Amino acid sequence: MMETSSFLWNGALESAAQTIVGAIGAYATGKLITKIFESNVYDGAMDLWVRGIKGQNVSEGDTVHLKGLFSPYAQLFPGDPMENARRWNALYDFNGKITNLEYQAMEFVTGSDATLRIGSINGETLIGLYNRYGYIGEGIIGIASTSYLRKKIPEFFLPNFYGINTIVTGRLARCPAQHAYVAQAIANKANINIDLKGYKNLWYLQIDSVRRYNNSKDNICTLLGSPWAVTEAKEDQYLVQYGYISDKNEINDCKKRIFAADSWKNARVYFDDIDNPSDLMSFKRNFIL
Repeated sequence: MMETSSFLWNGALESAAQTIVGAIGAYATGKLITKIFESNVYDGAMDLWVRGIKGQNVSEGDTVHLKGLFSPYAQLFPGDPMENARRWNALYDFNGKITNLEYQAMEFVTGSDATLRIGSINGETLIGLYNRYGYIGEGIIGIASTSYLRKKIPEFFLPNFYGINTIVTGRLARCPAQHAYVAQAIANKANINIDLKGYKNLWYLQIDSVRRYNNSKDNICTLLGSPWAVTEAKEDQYLVQYGYISDKNEINDCKKRIFAADSWKNARVYFDDIDNPSDLMSFKRNFIL
């Protein structure tokens, strides 16, 4: 593992990796049993969050059927999307003092729409689940068997694939999320009153099956979010762009702007393990394997 302990993004990325590993570990040992038998159909990730989880109509262990975008791009710092605005607003309304480096780190962690594509880990794959016209900051993560994915969606691991509209069946689960503690430590030091409880207990979906739509009009979908890289250039540690990942030209423009930054020569981690300019910048290699 690289020697980057002096950079705040190191702890944030390391904790995000621990959260992913925890979710994958729980999927591998989970039981295909559910507490309820009613339909539990939700129209996209936000419907599951608002009507299902927040409305207390589903609980841990329940089976749900989720319509929406099924993507290899997941949220880097997953959490309750209903708390996105409060976390972000807190960065602009506090009485403490914070350094530029700390503020950059807080923006990165609380921005909610940084995306990550890492492919398979130990036979399981990290999934991003969204509304049909999706936004990275308003999703929920899922875990699926890699061998099952290769059979059902063989194009899933290709560089240009961003997702398809599907109906997913899975079991709702929770695991501890680590990245809240990193952000909270920075916030406490700066006397920022920020609510990170939605980051501390992560809801996610243990995926049992995926059904594709046959009609081409039902497969139309989009995905909006932020590609990123982190660097060891102290004054420019976070290279973040914003655009439609589903638009080939737009995502390529985002990548070009990242590559063109002066601090790119100091880049150490890049958001996309499937289409990465260097294996040395792989998130999975540096923080999981």
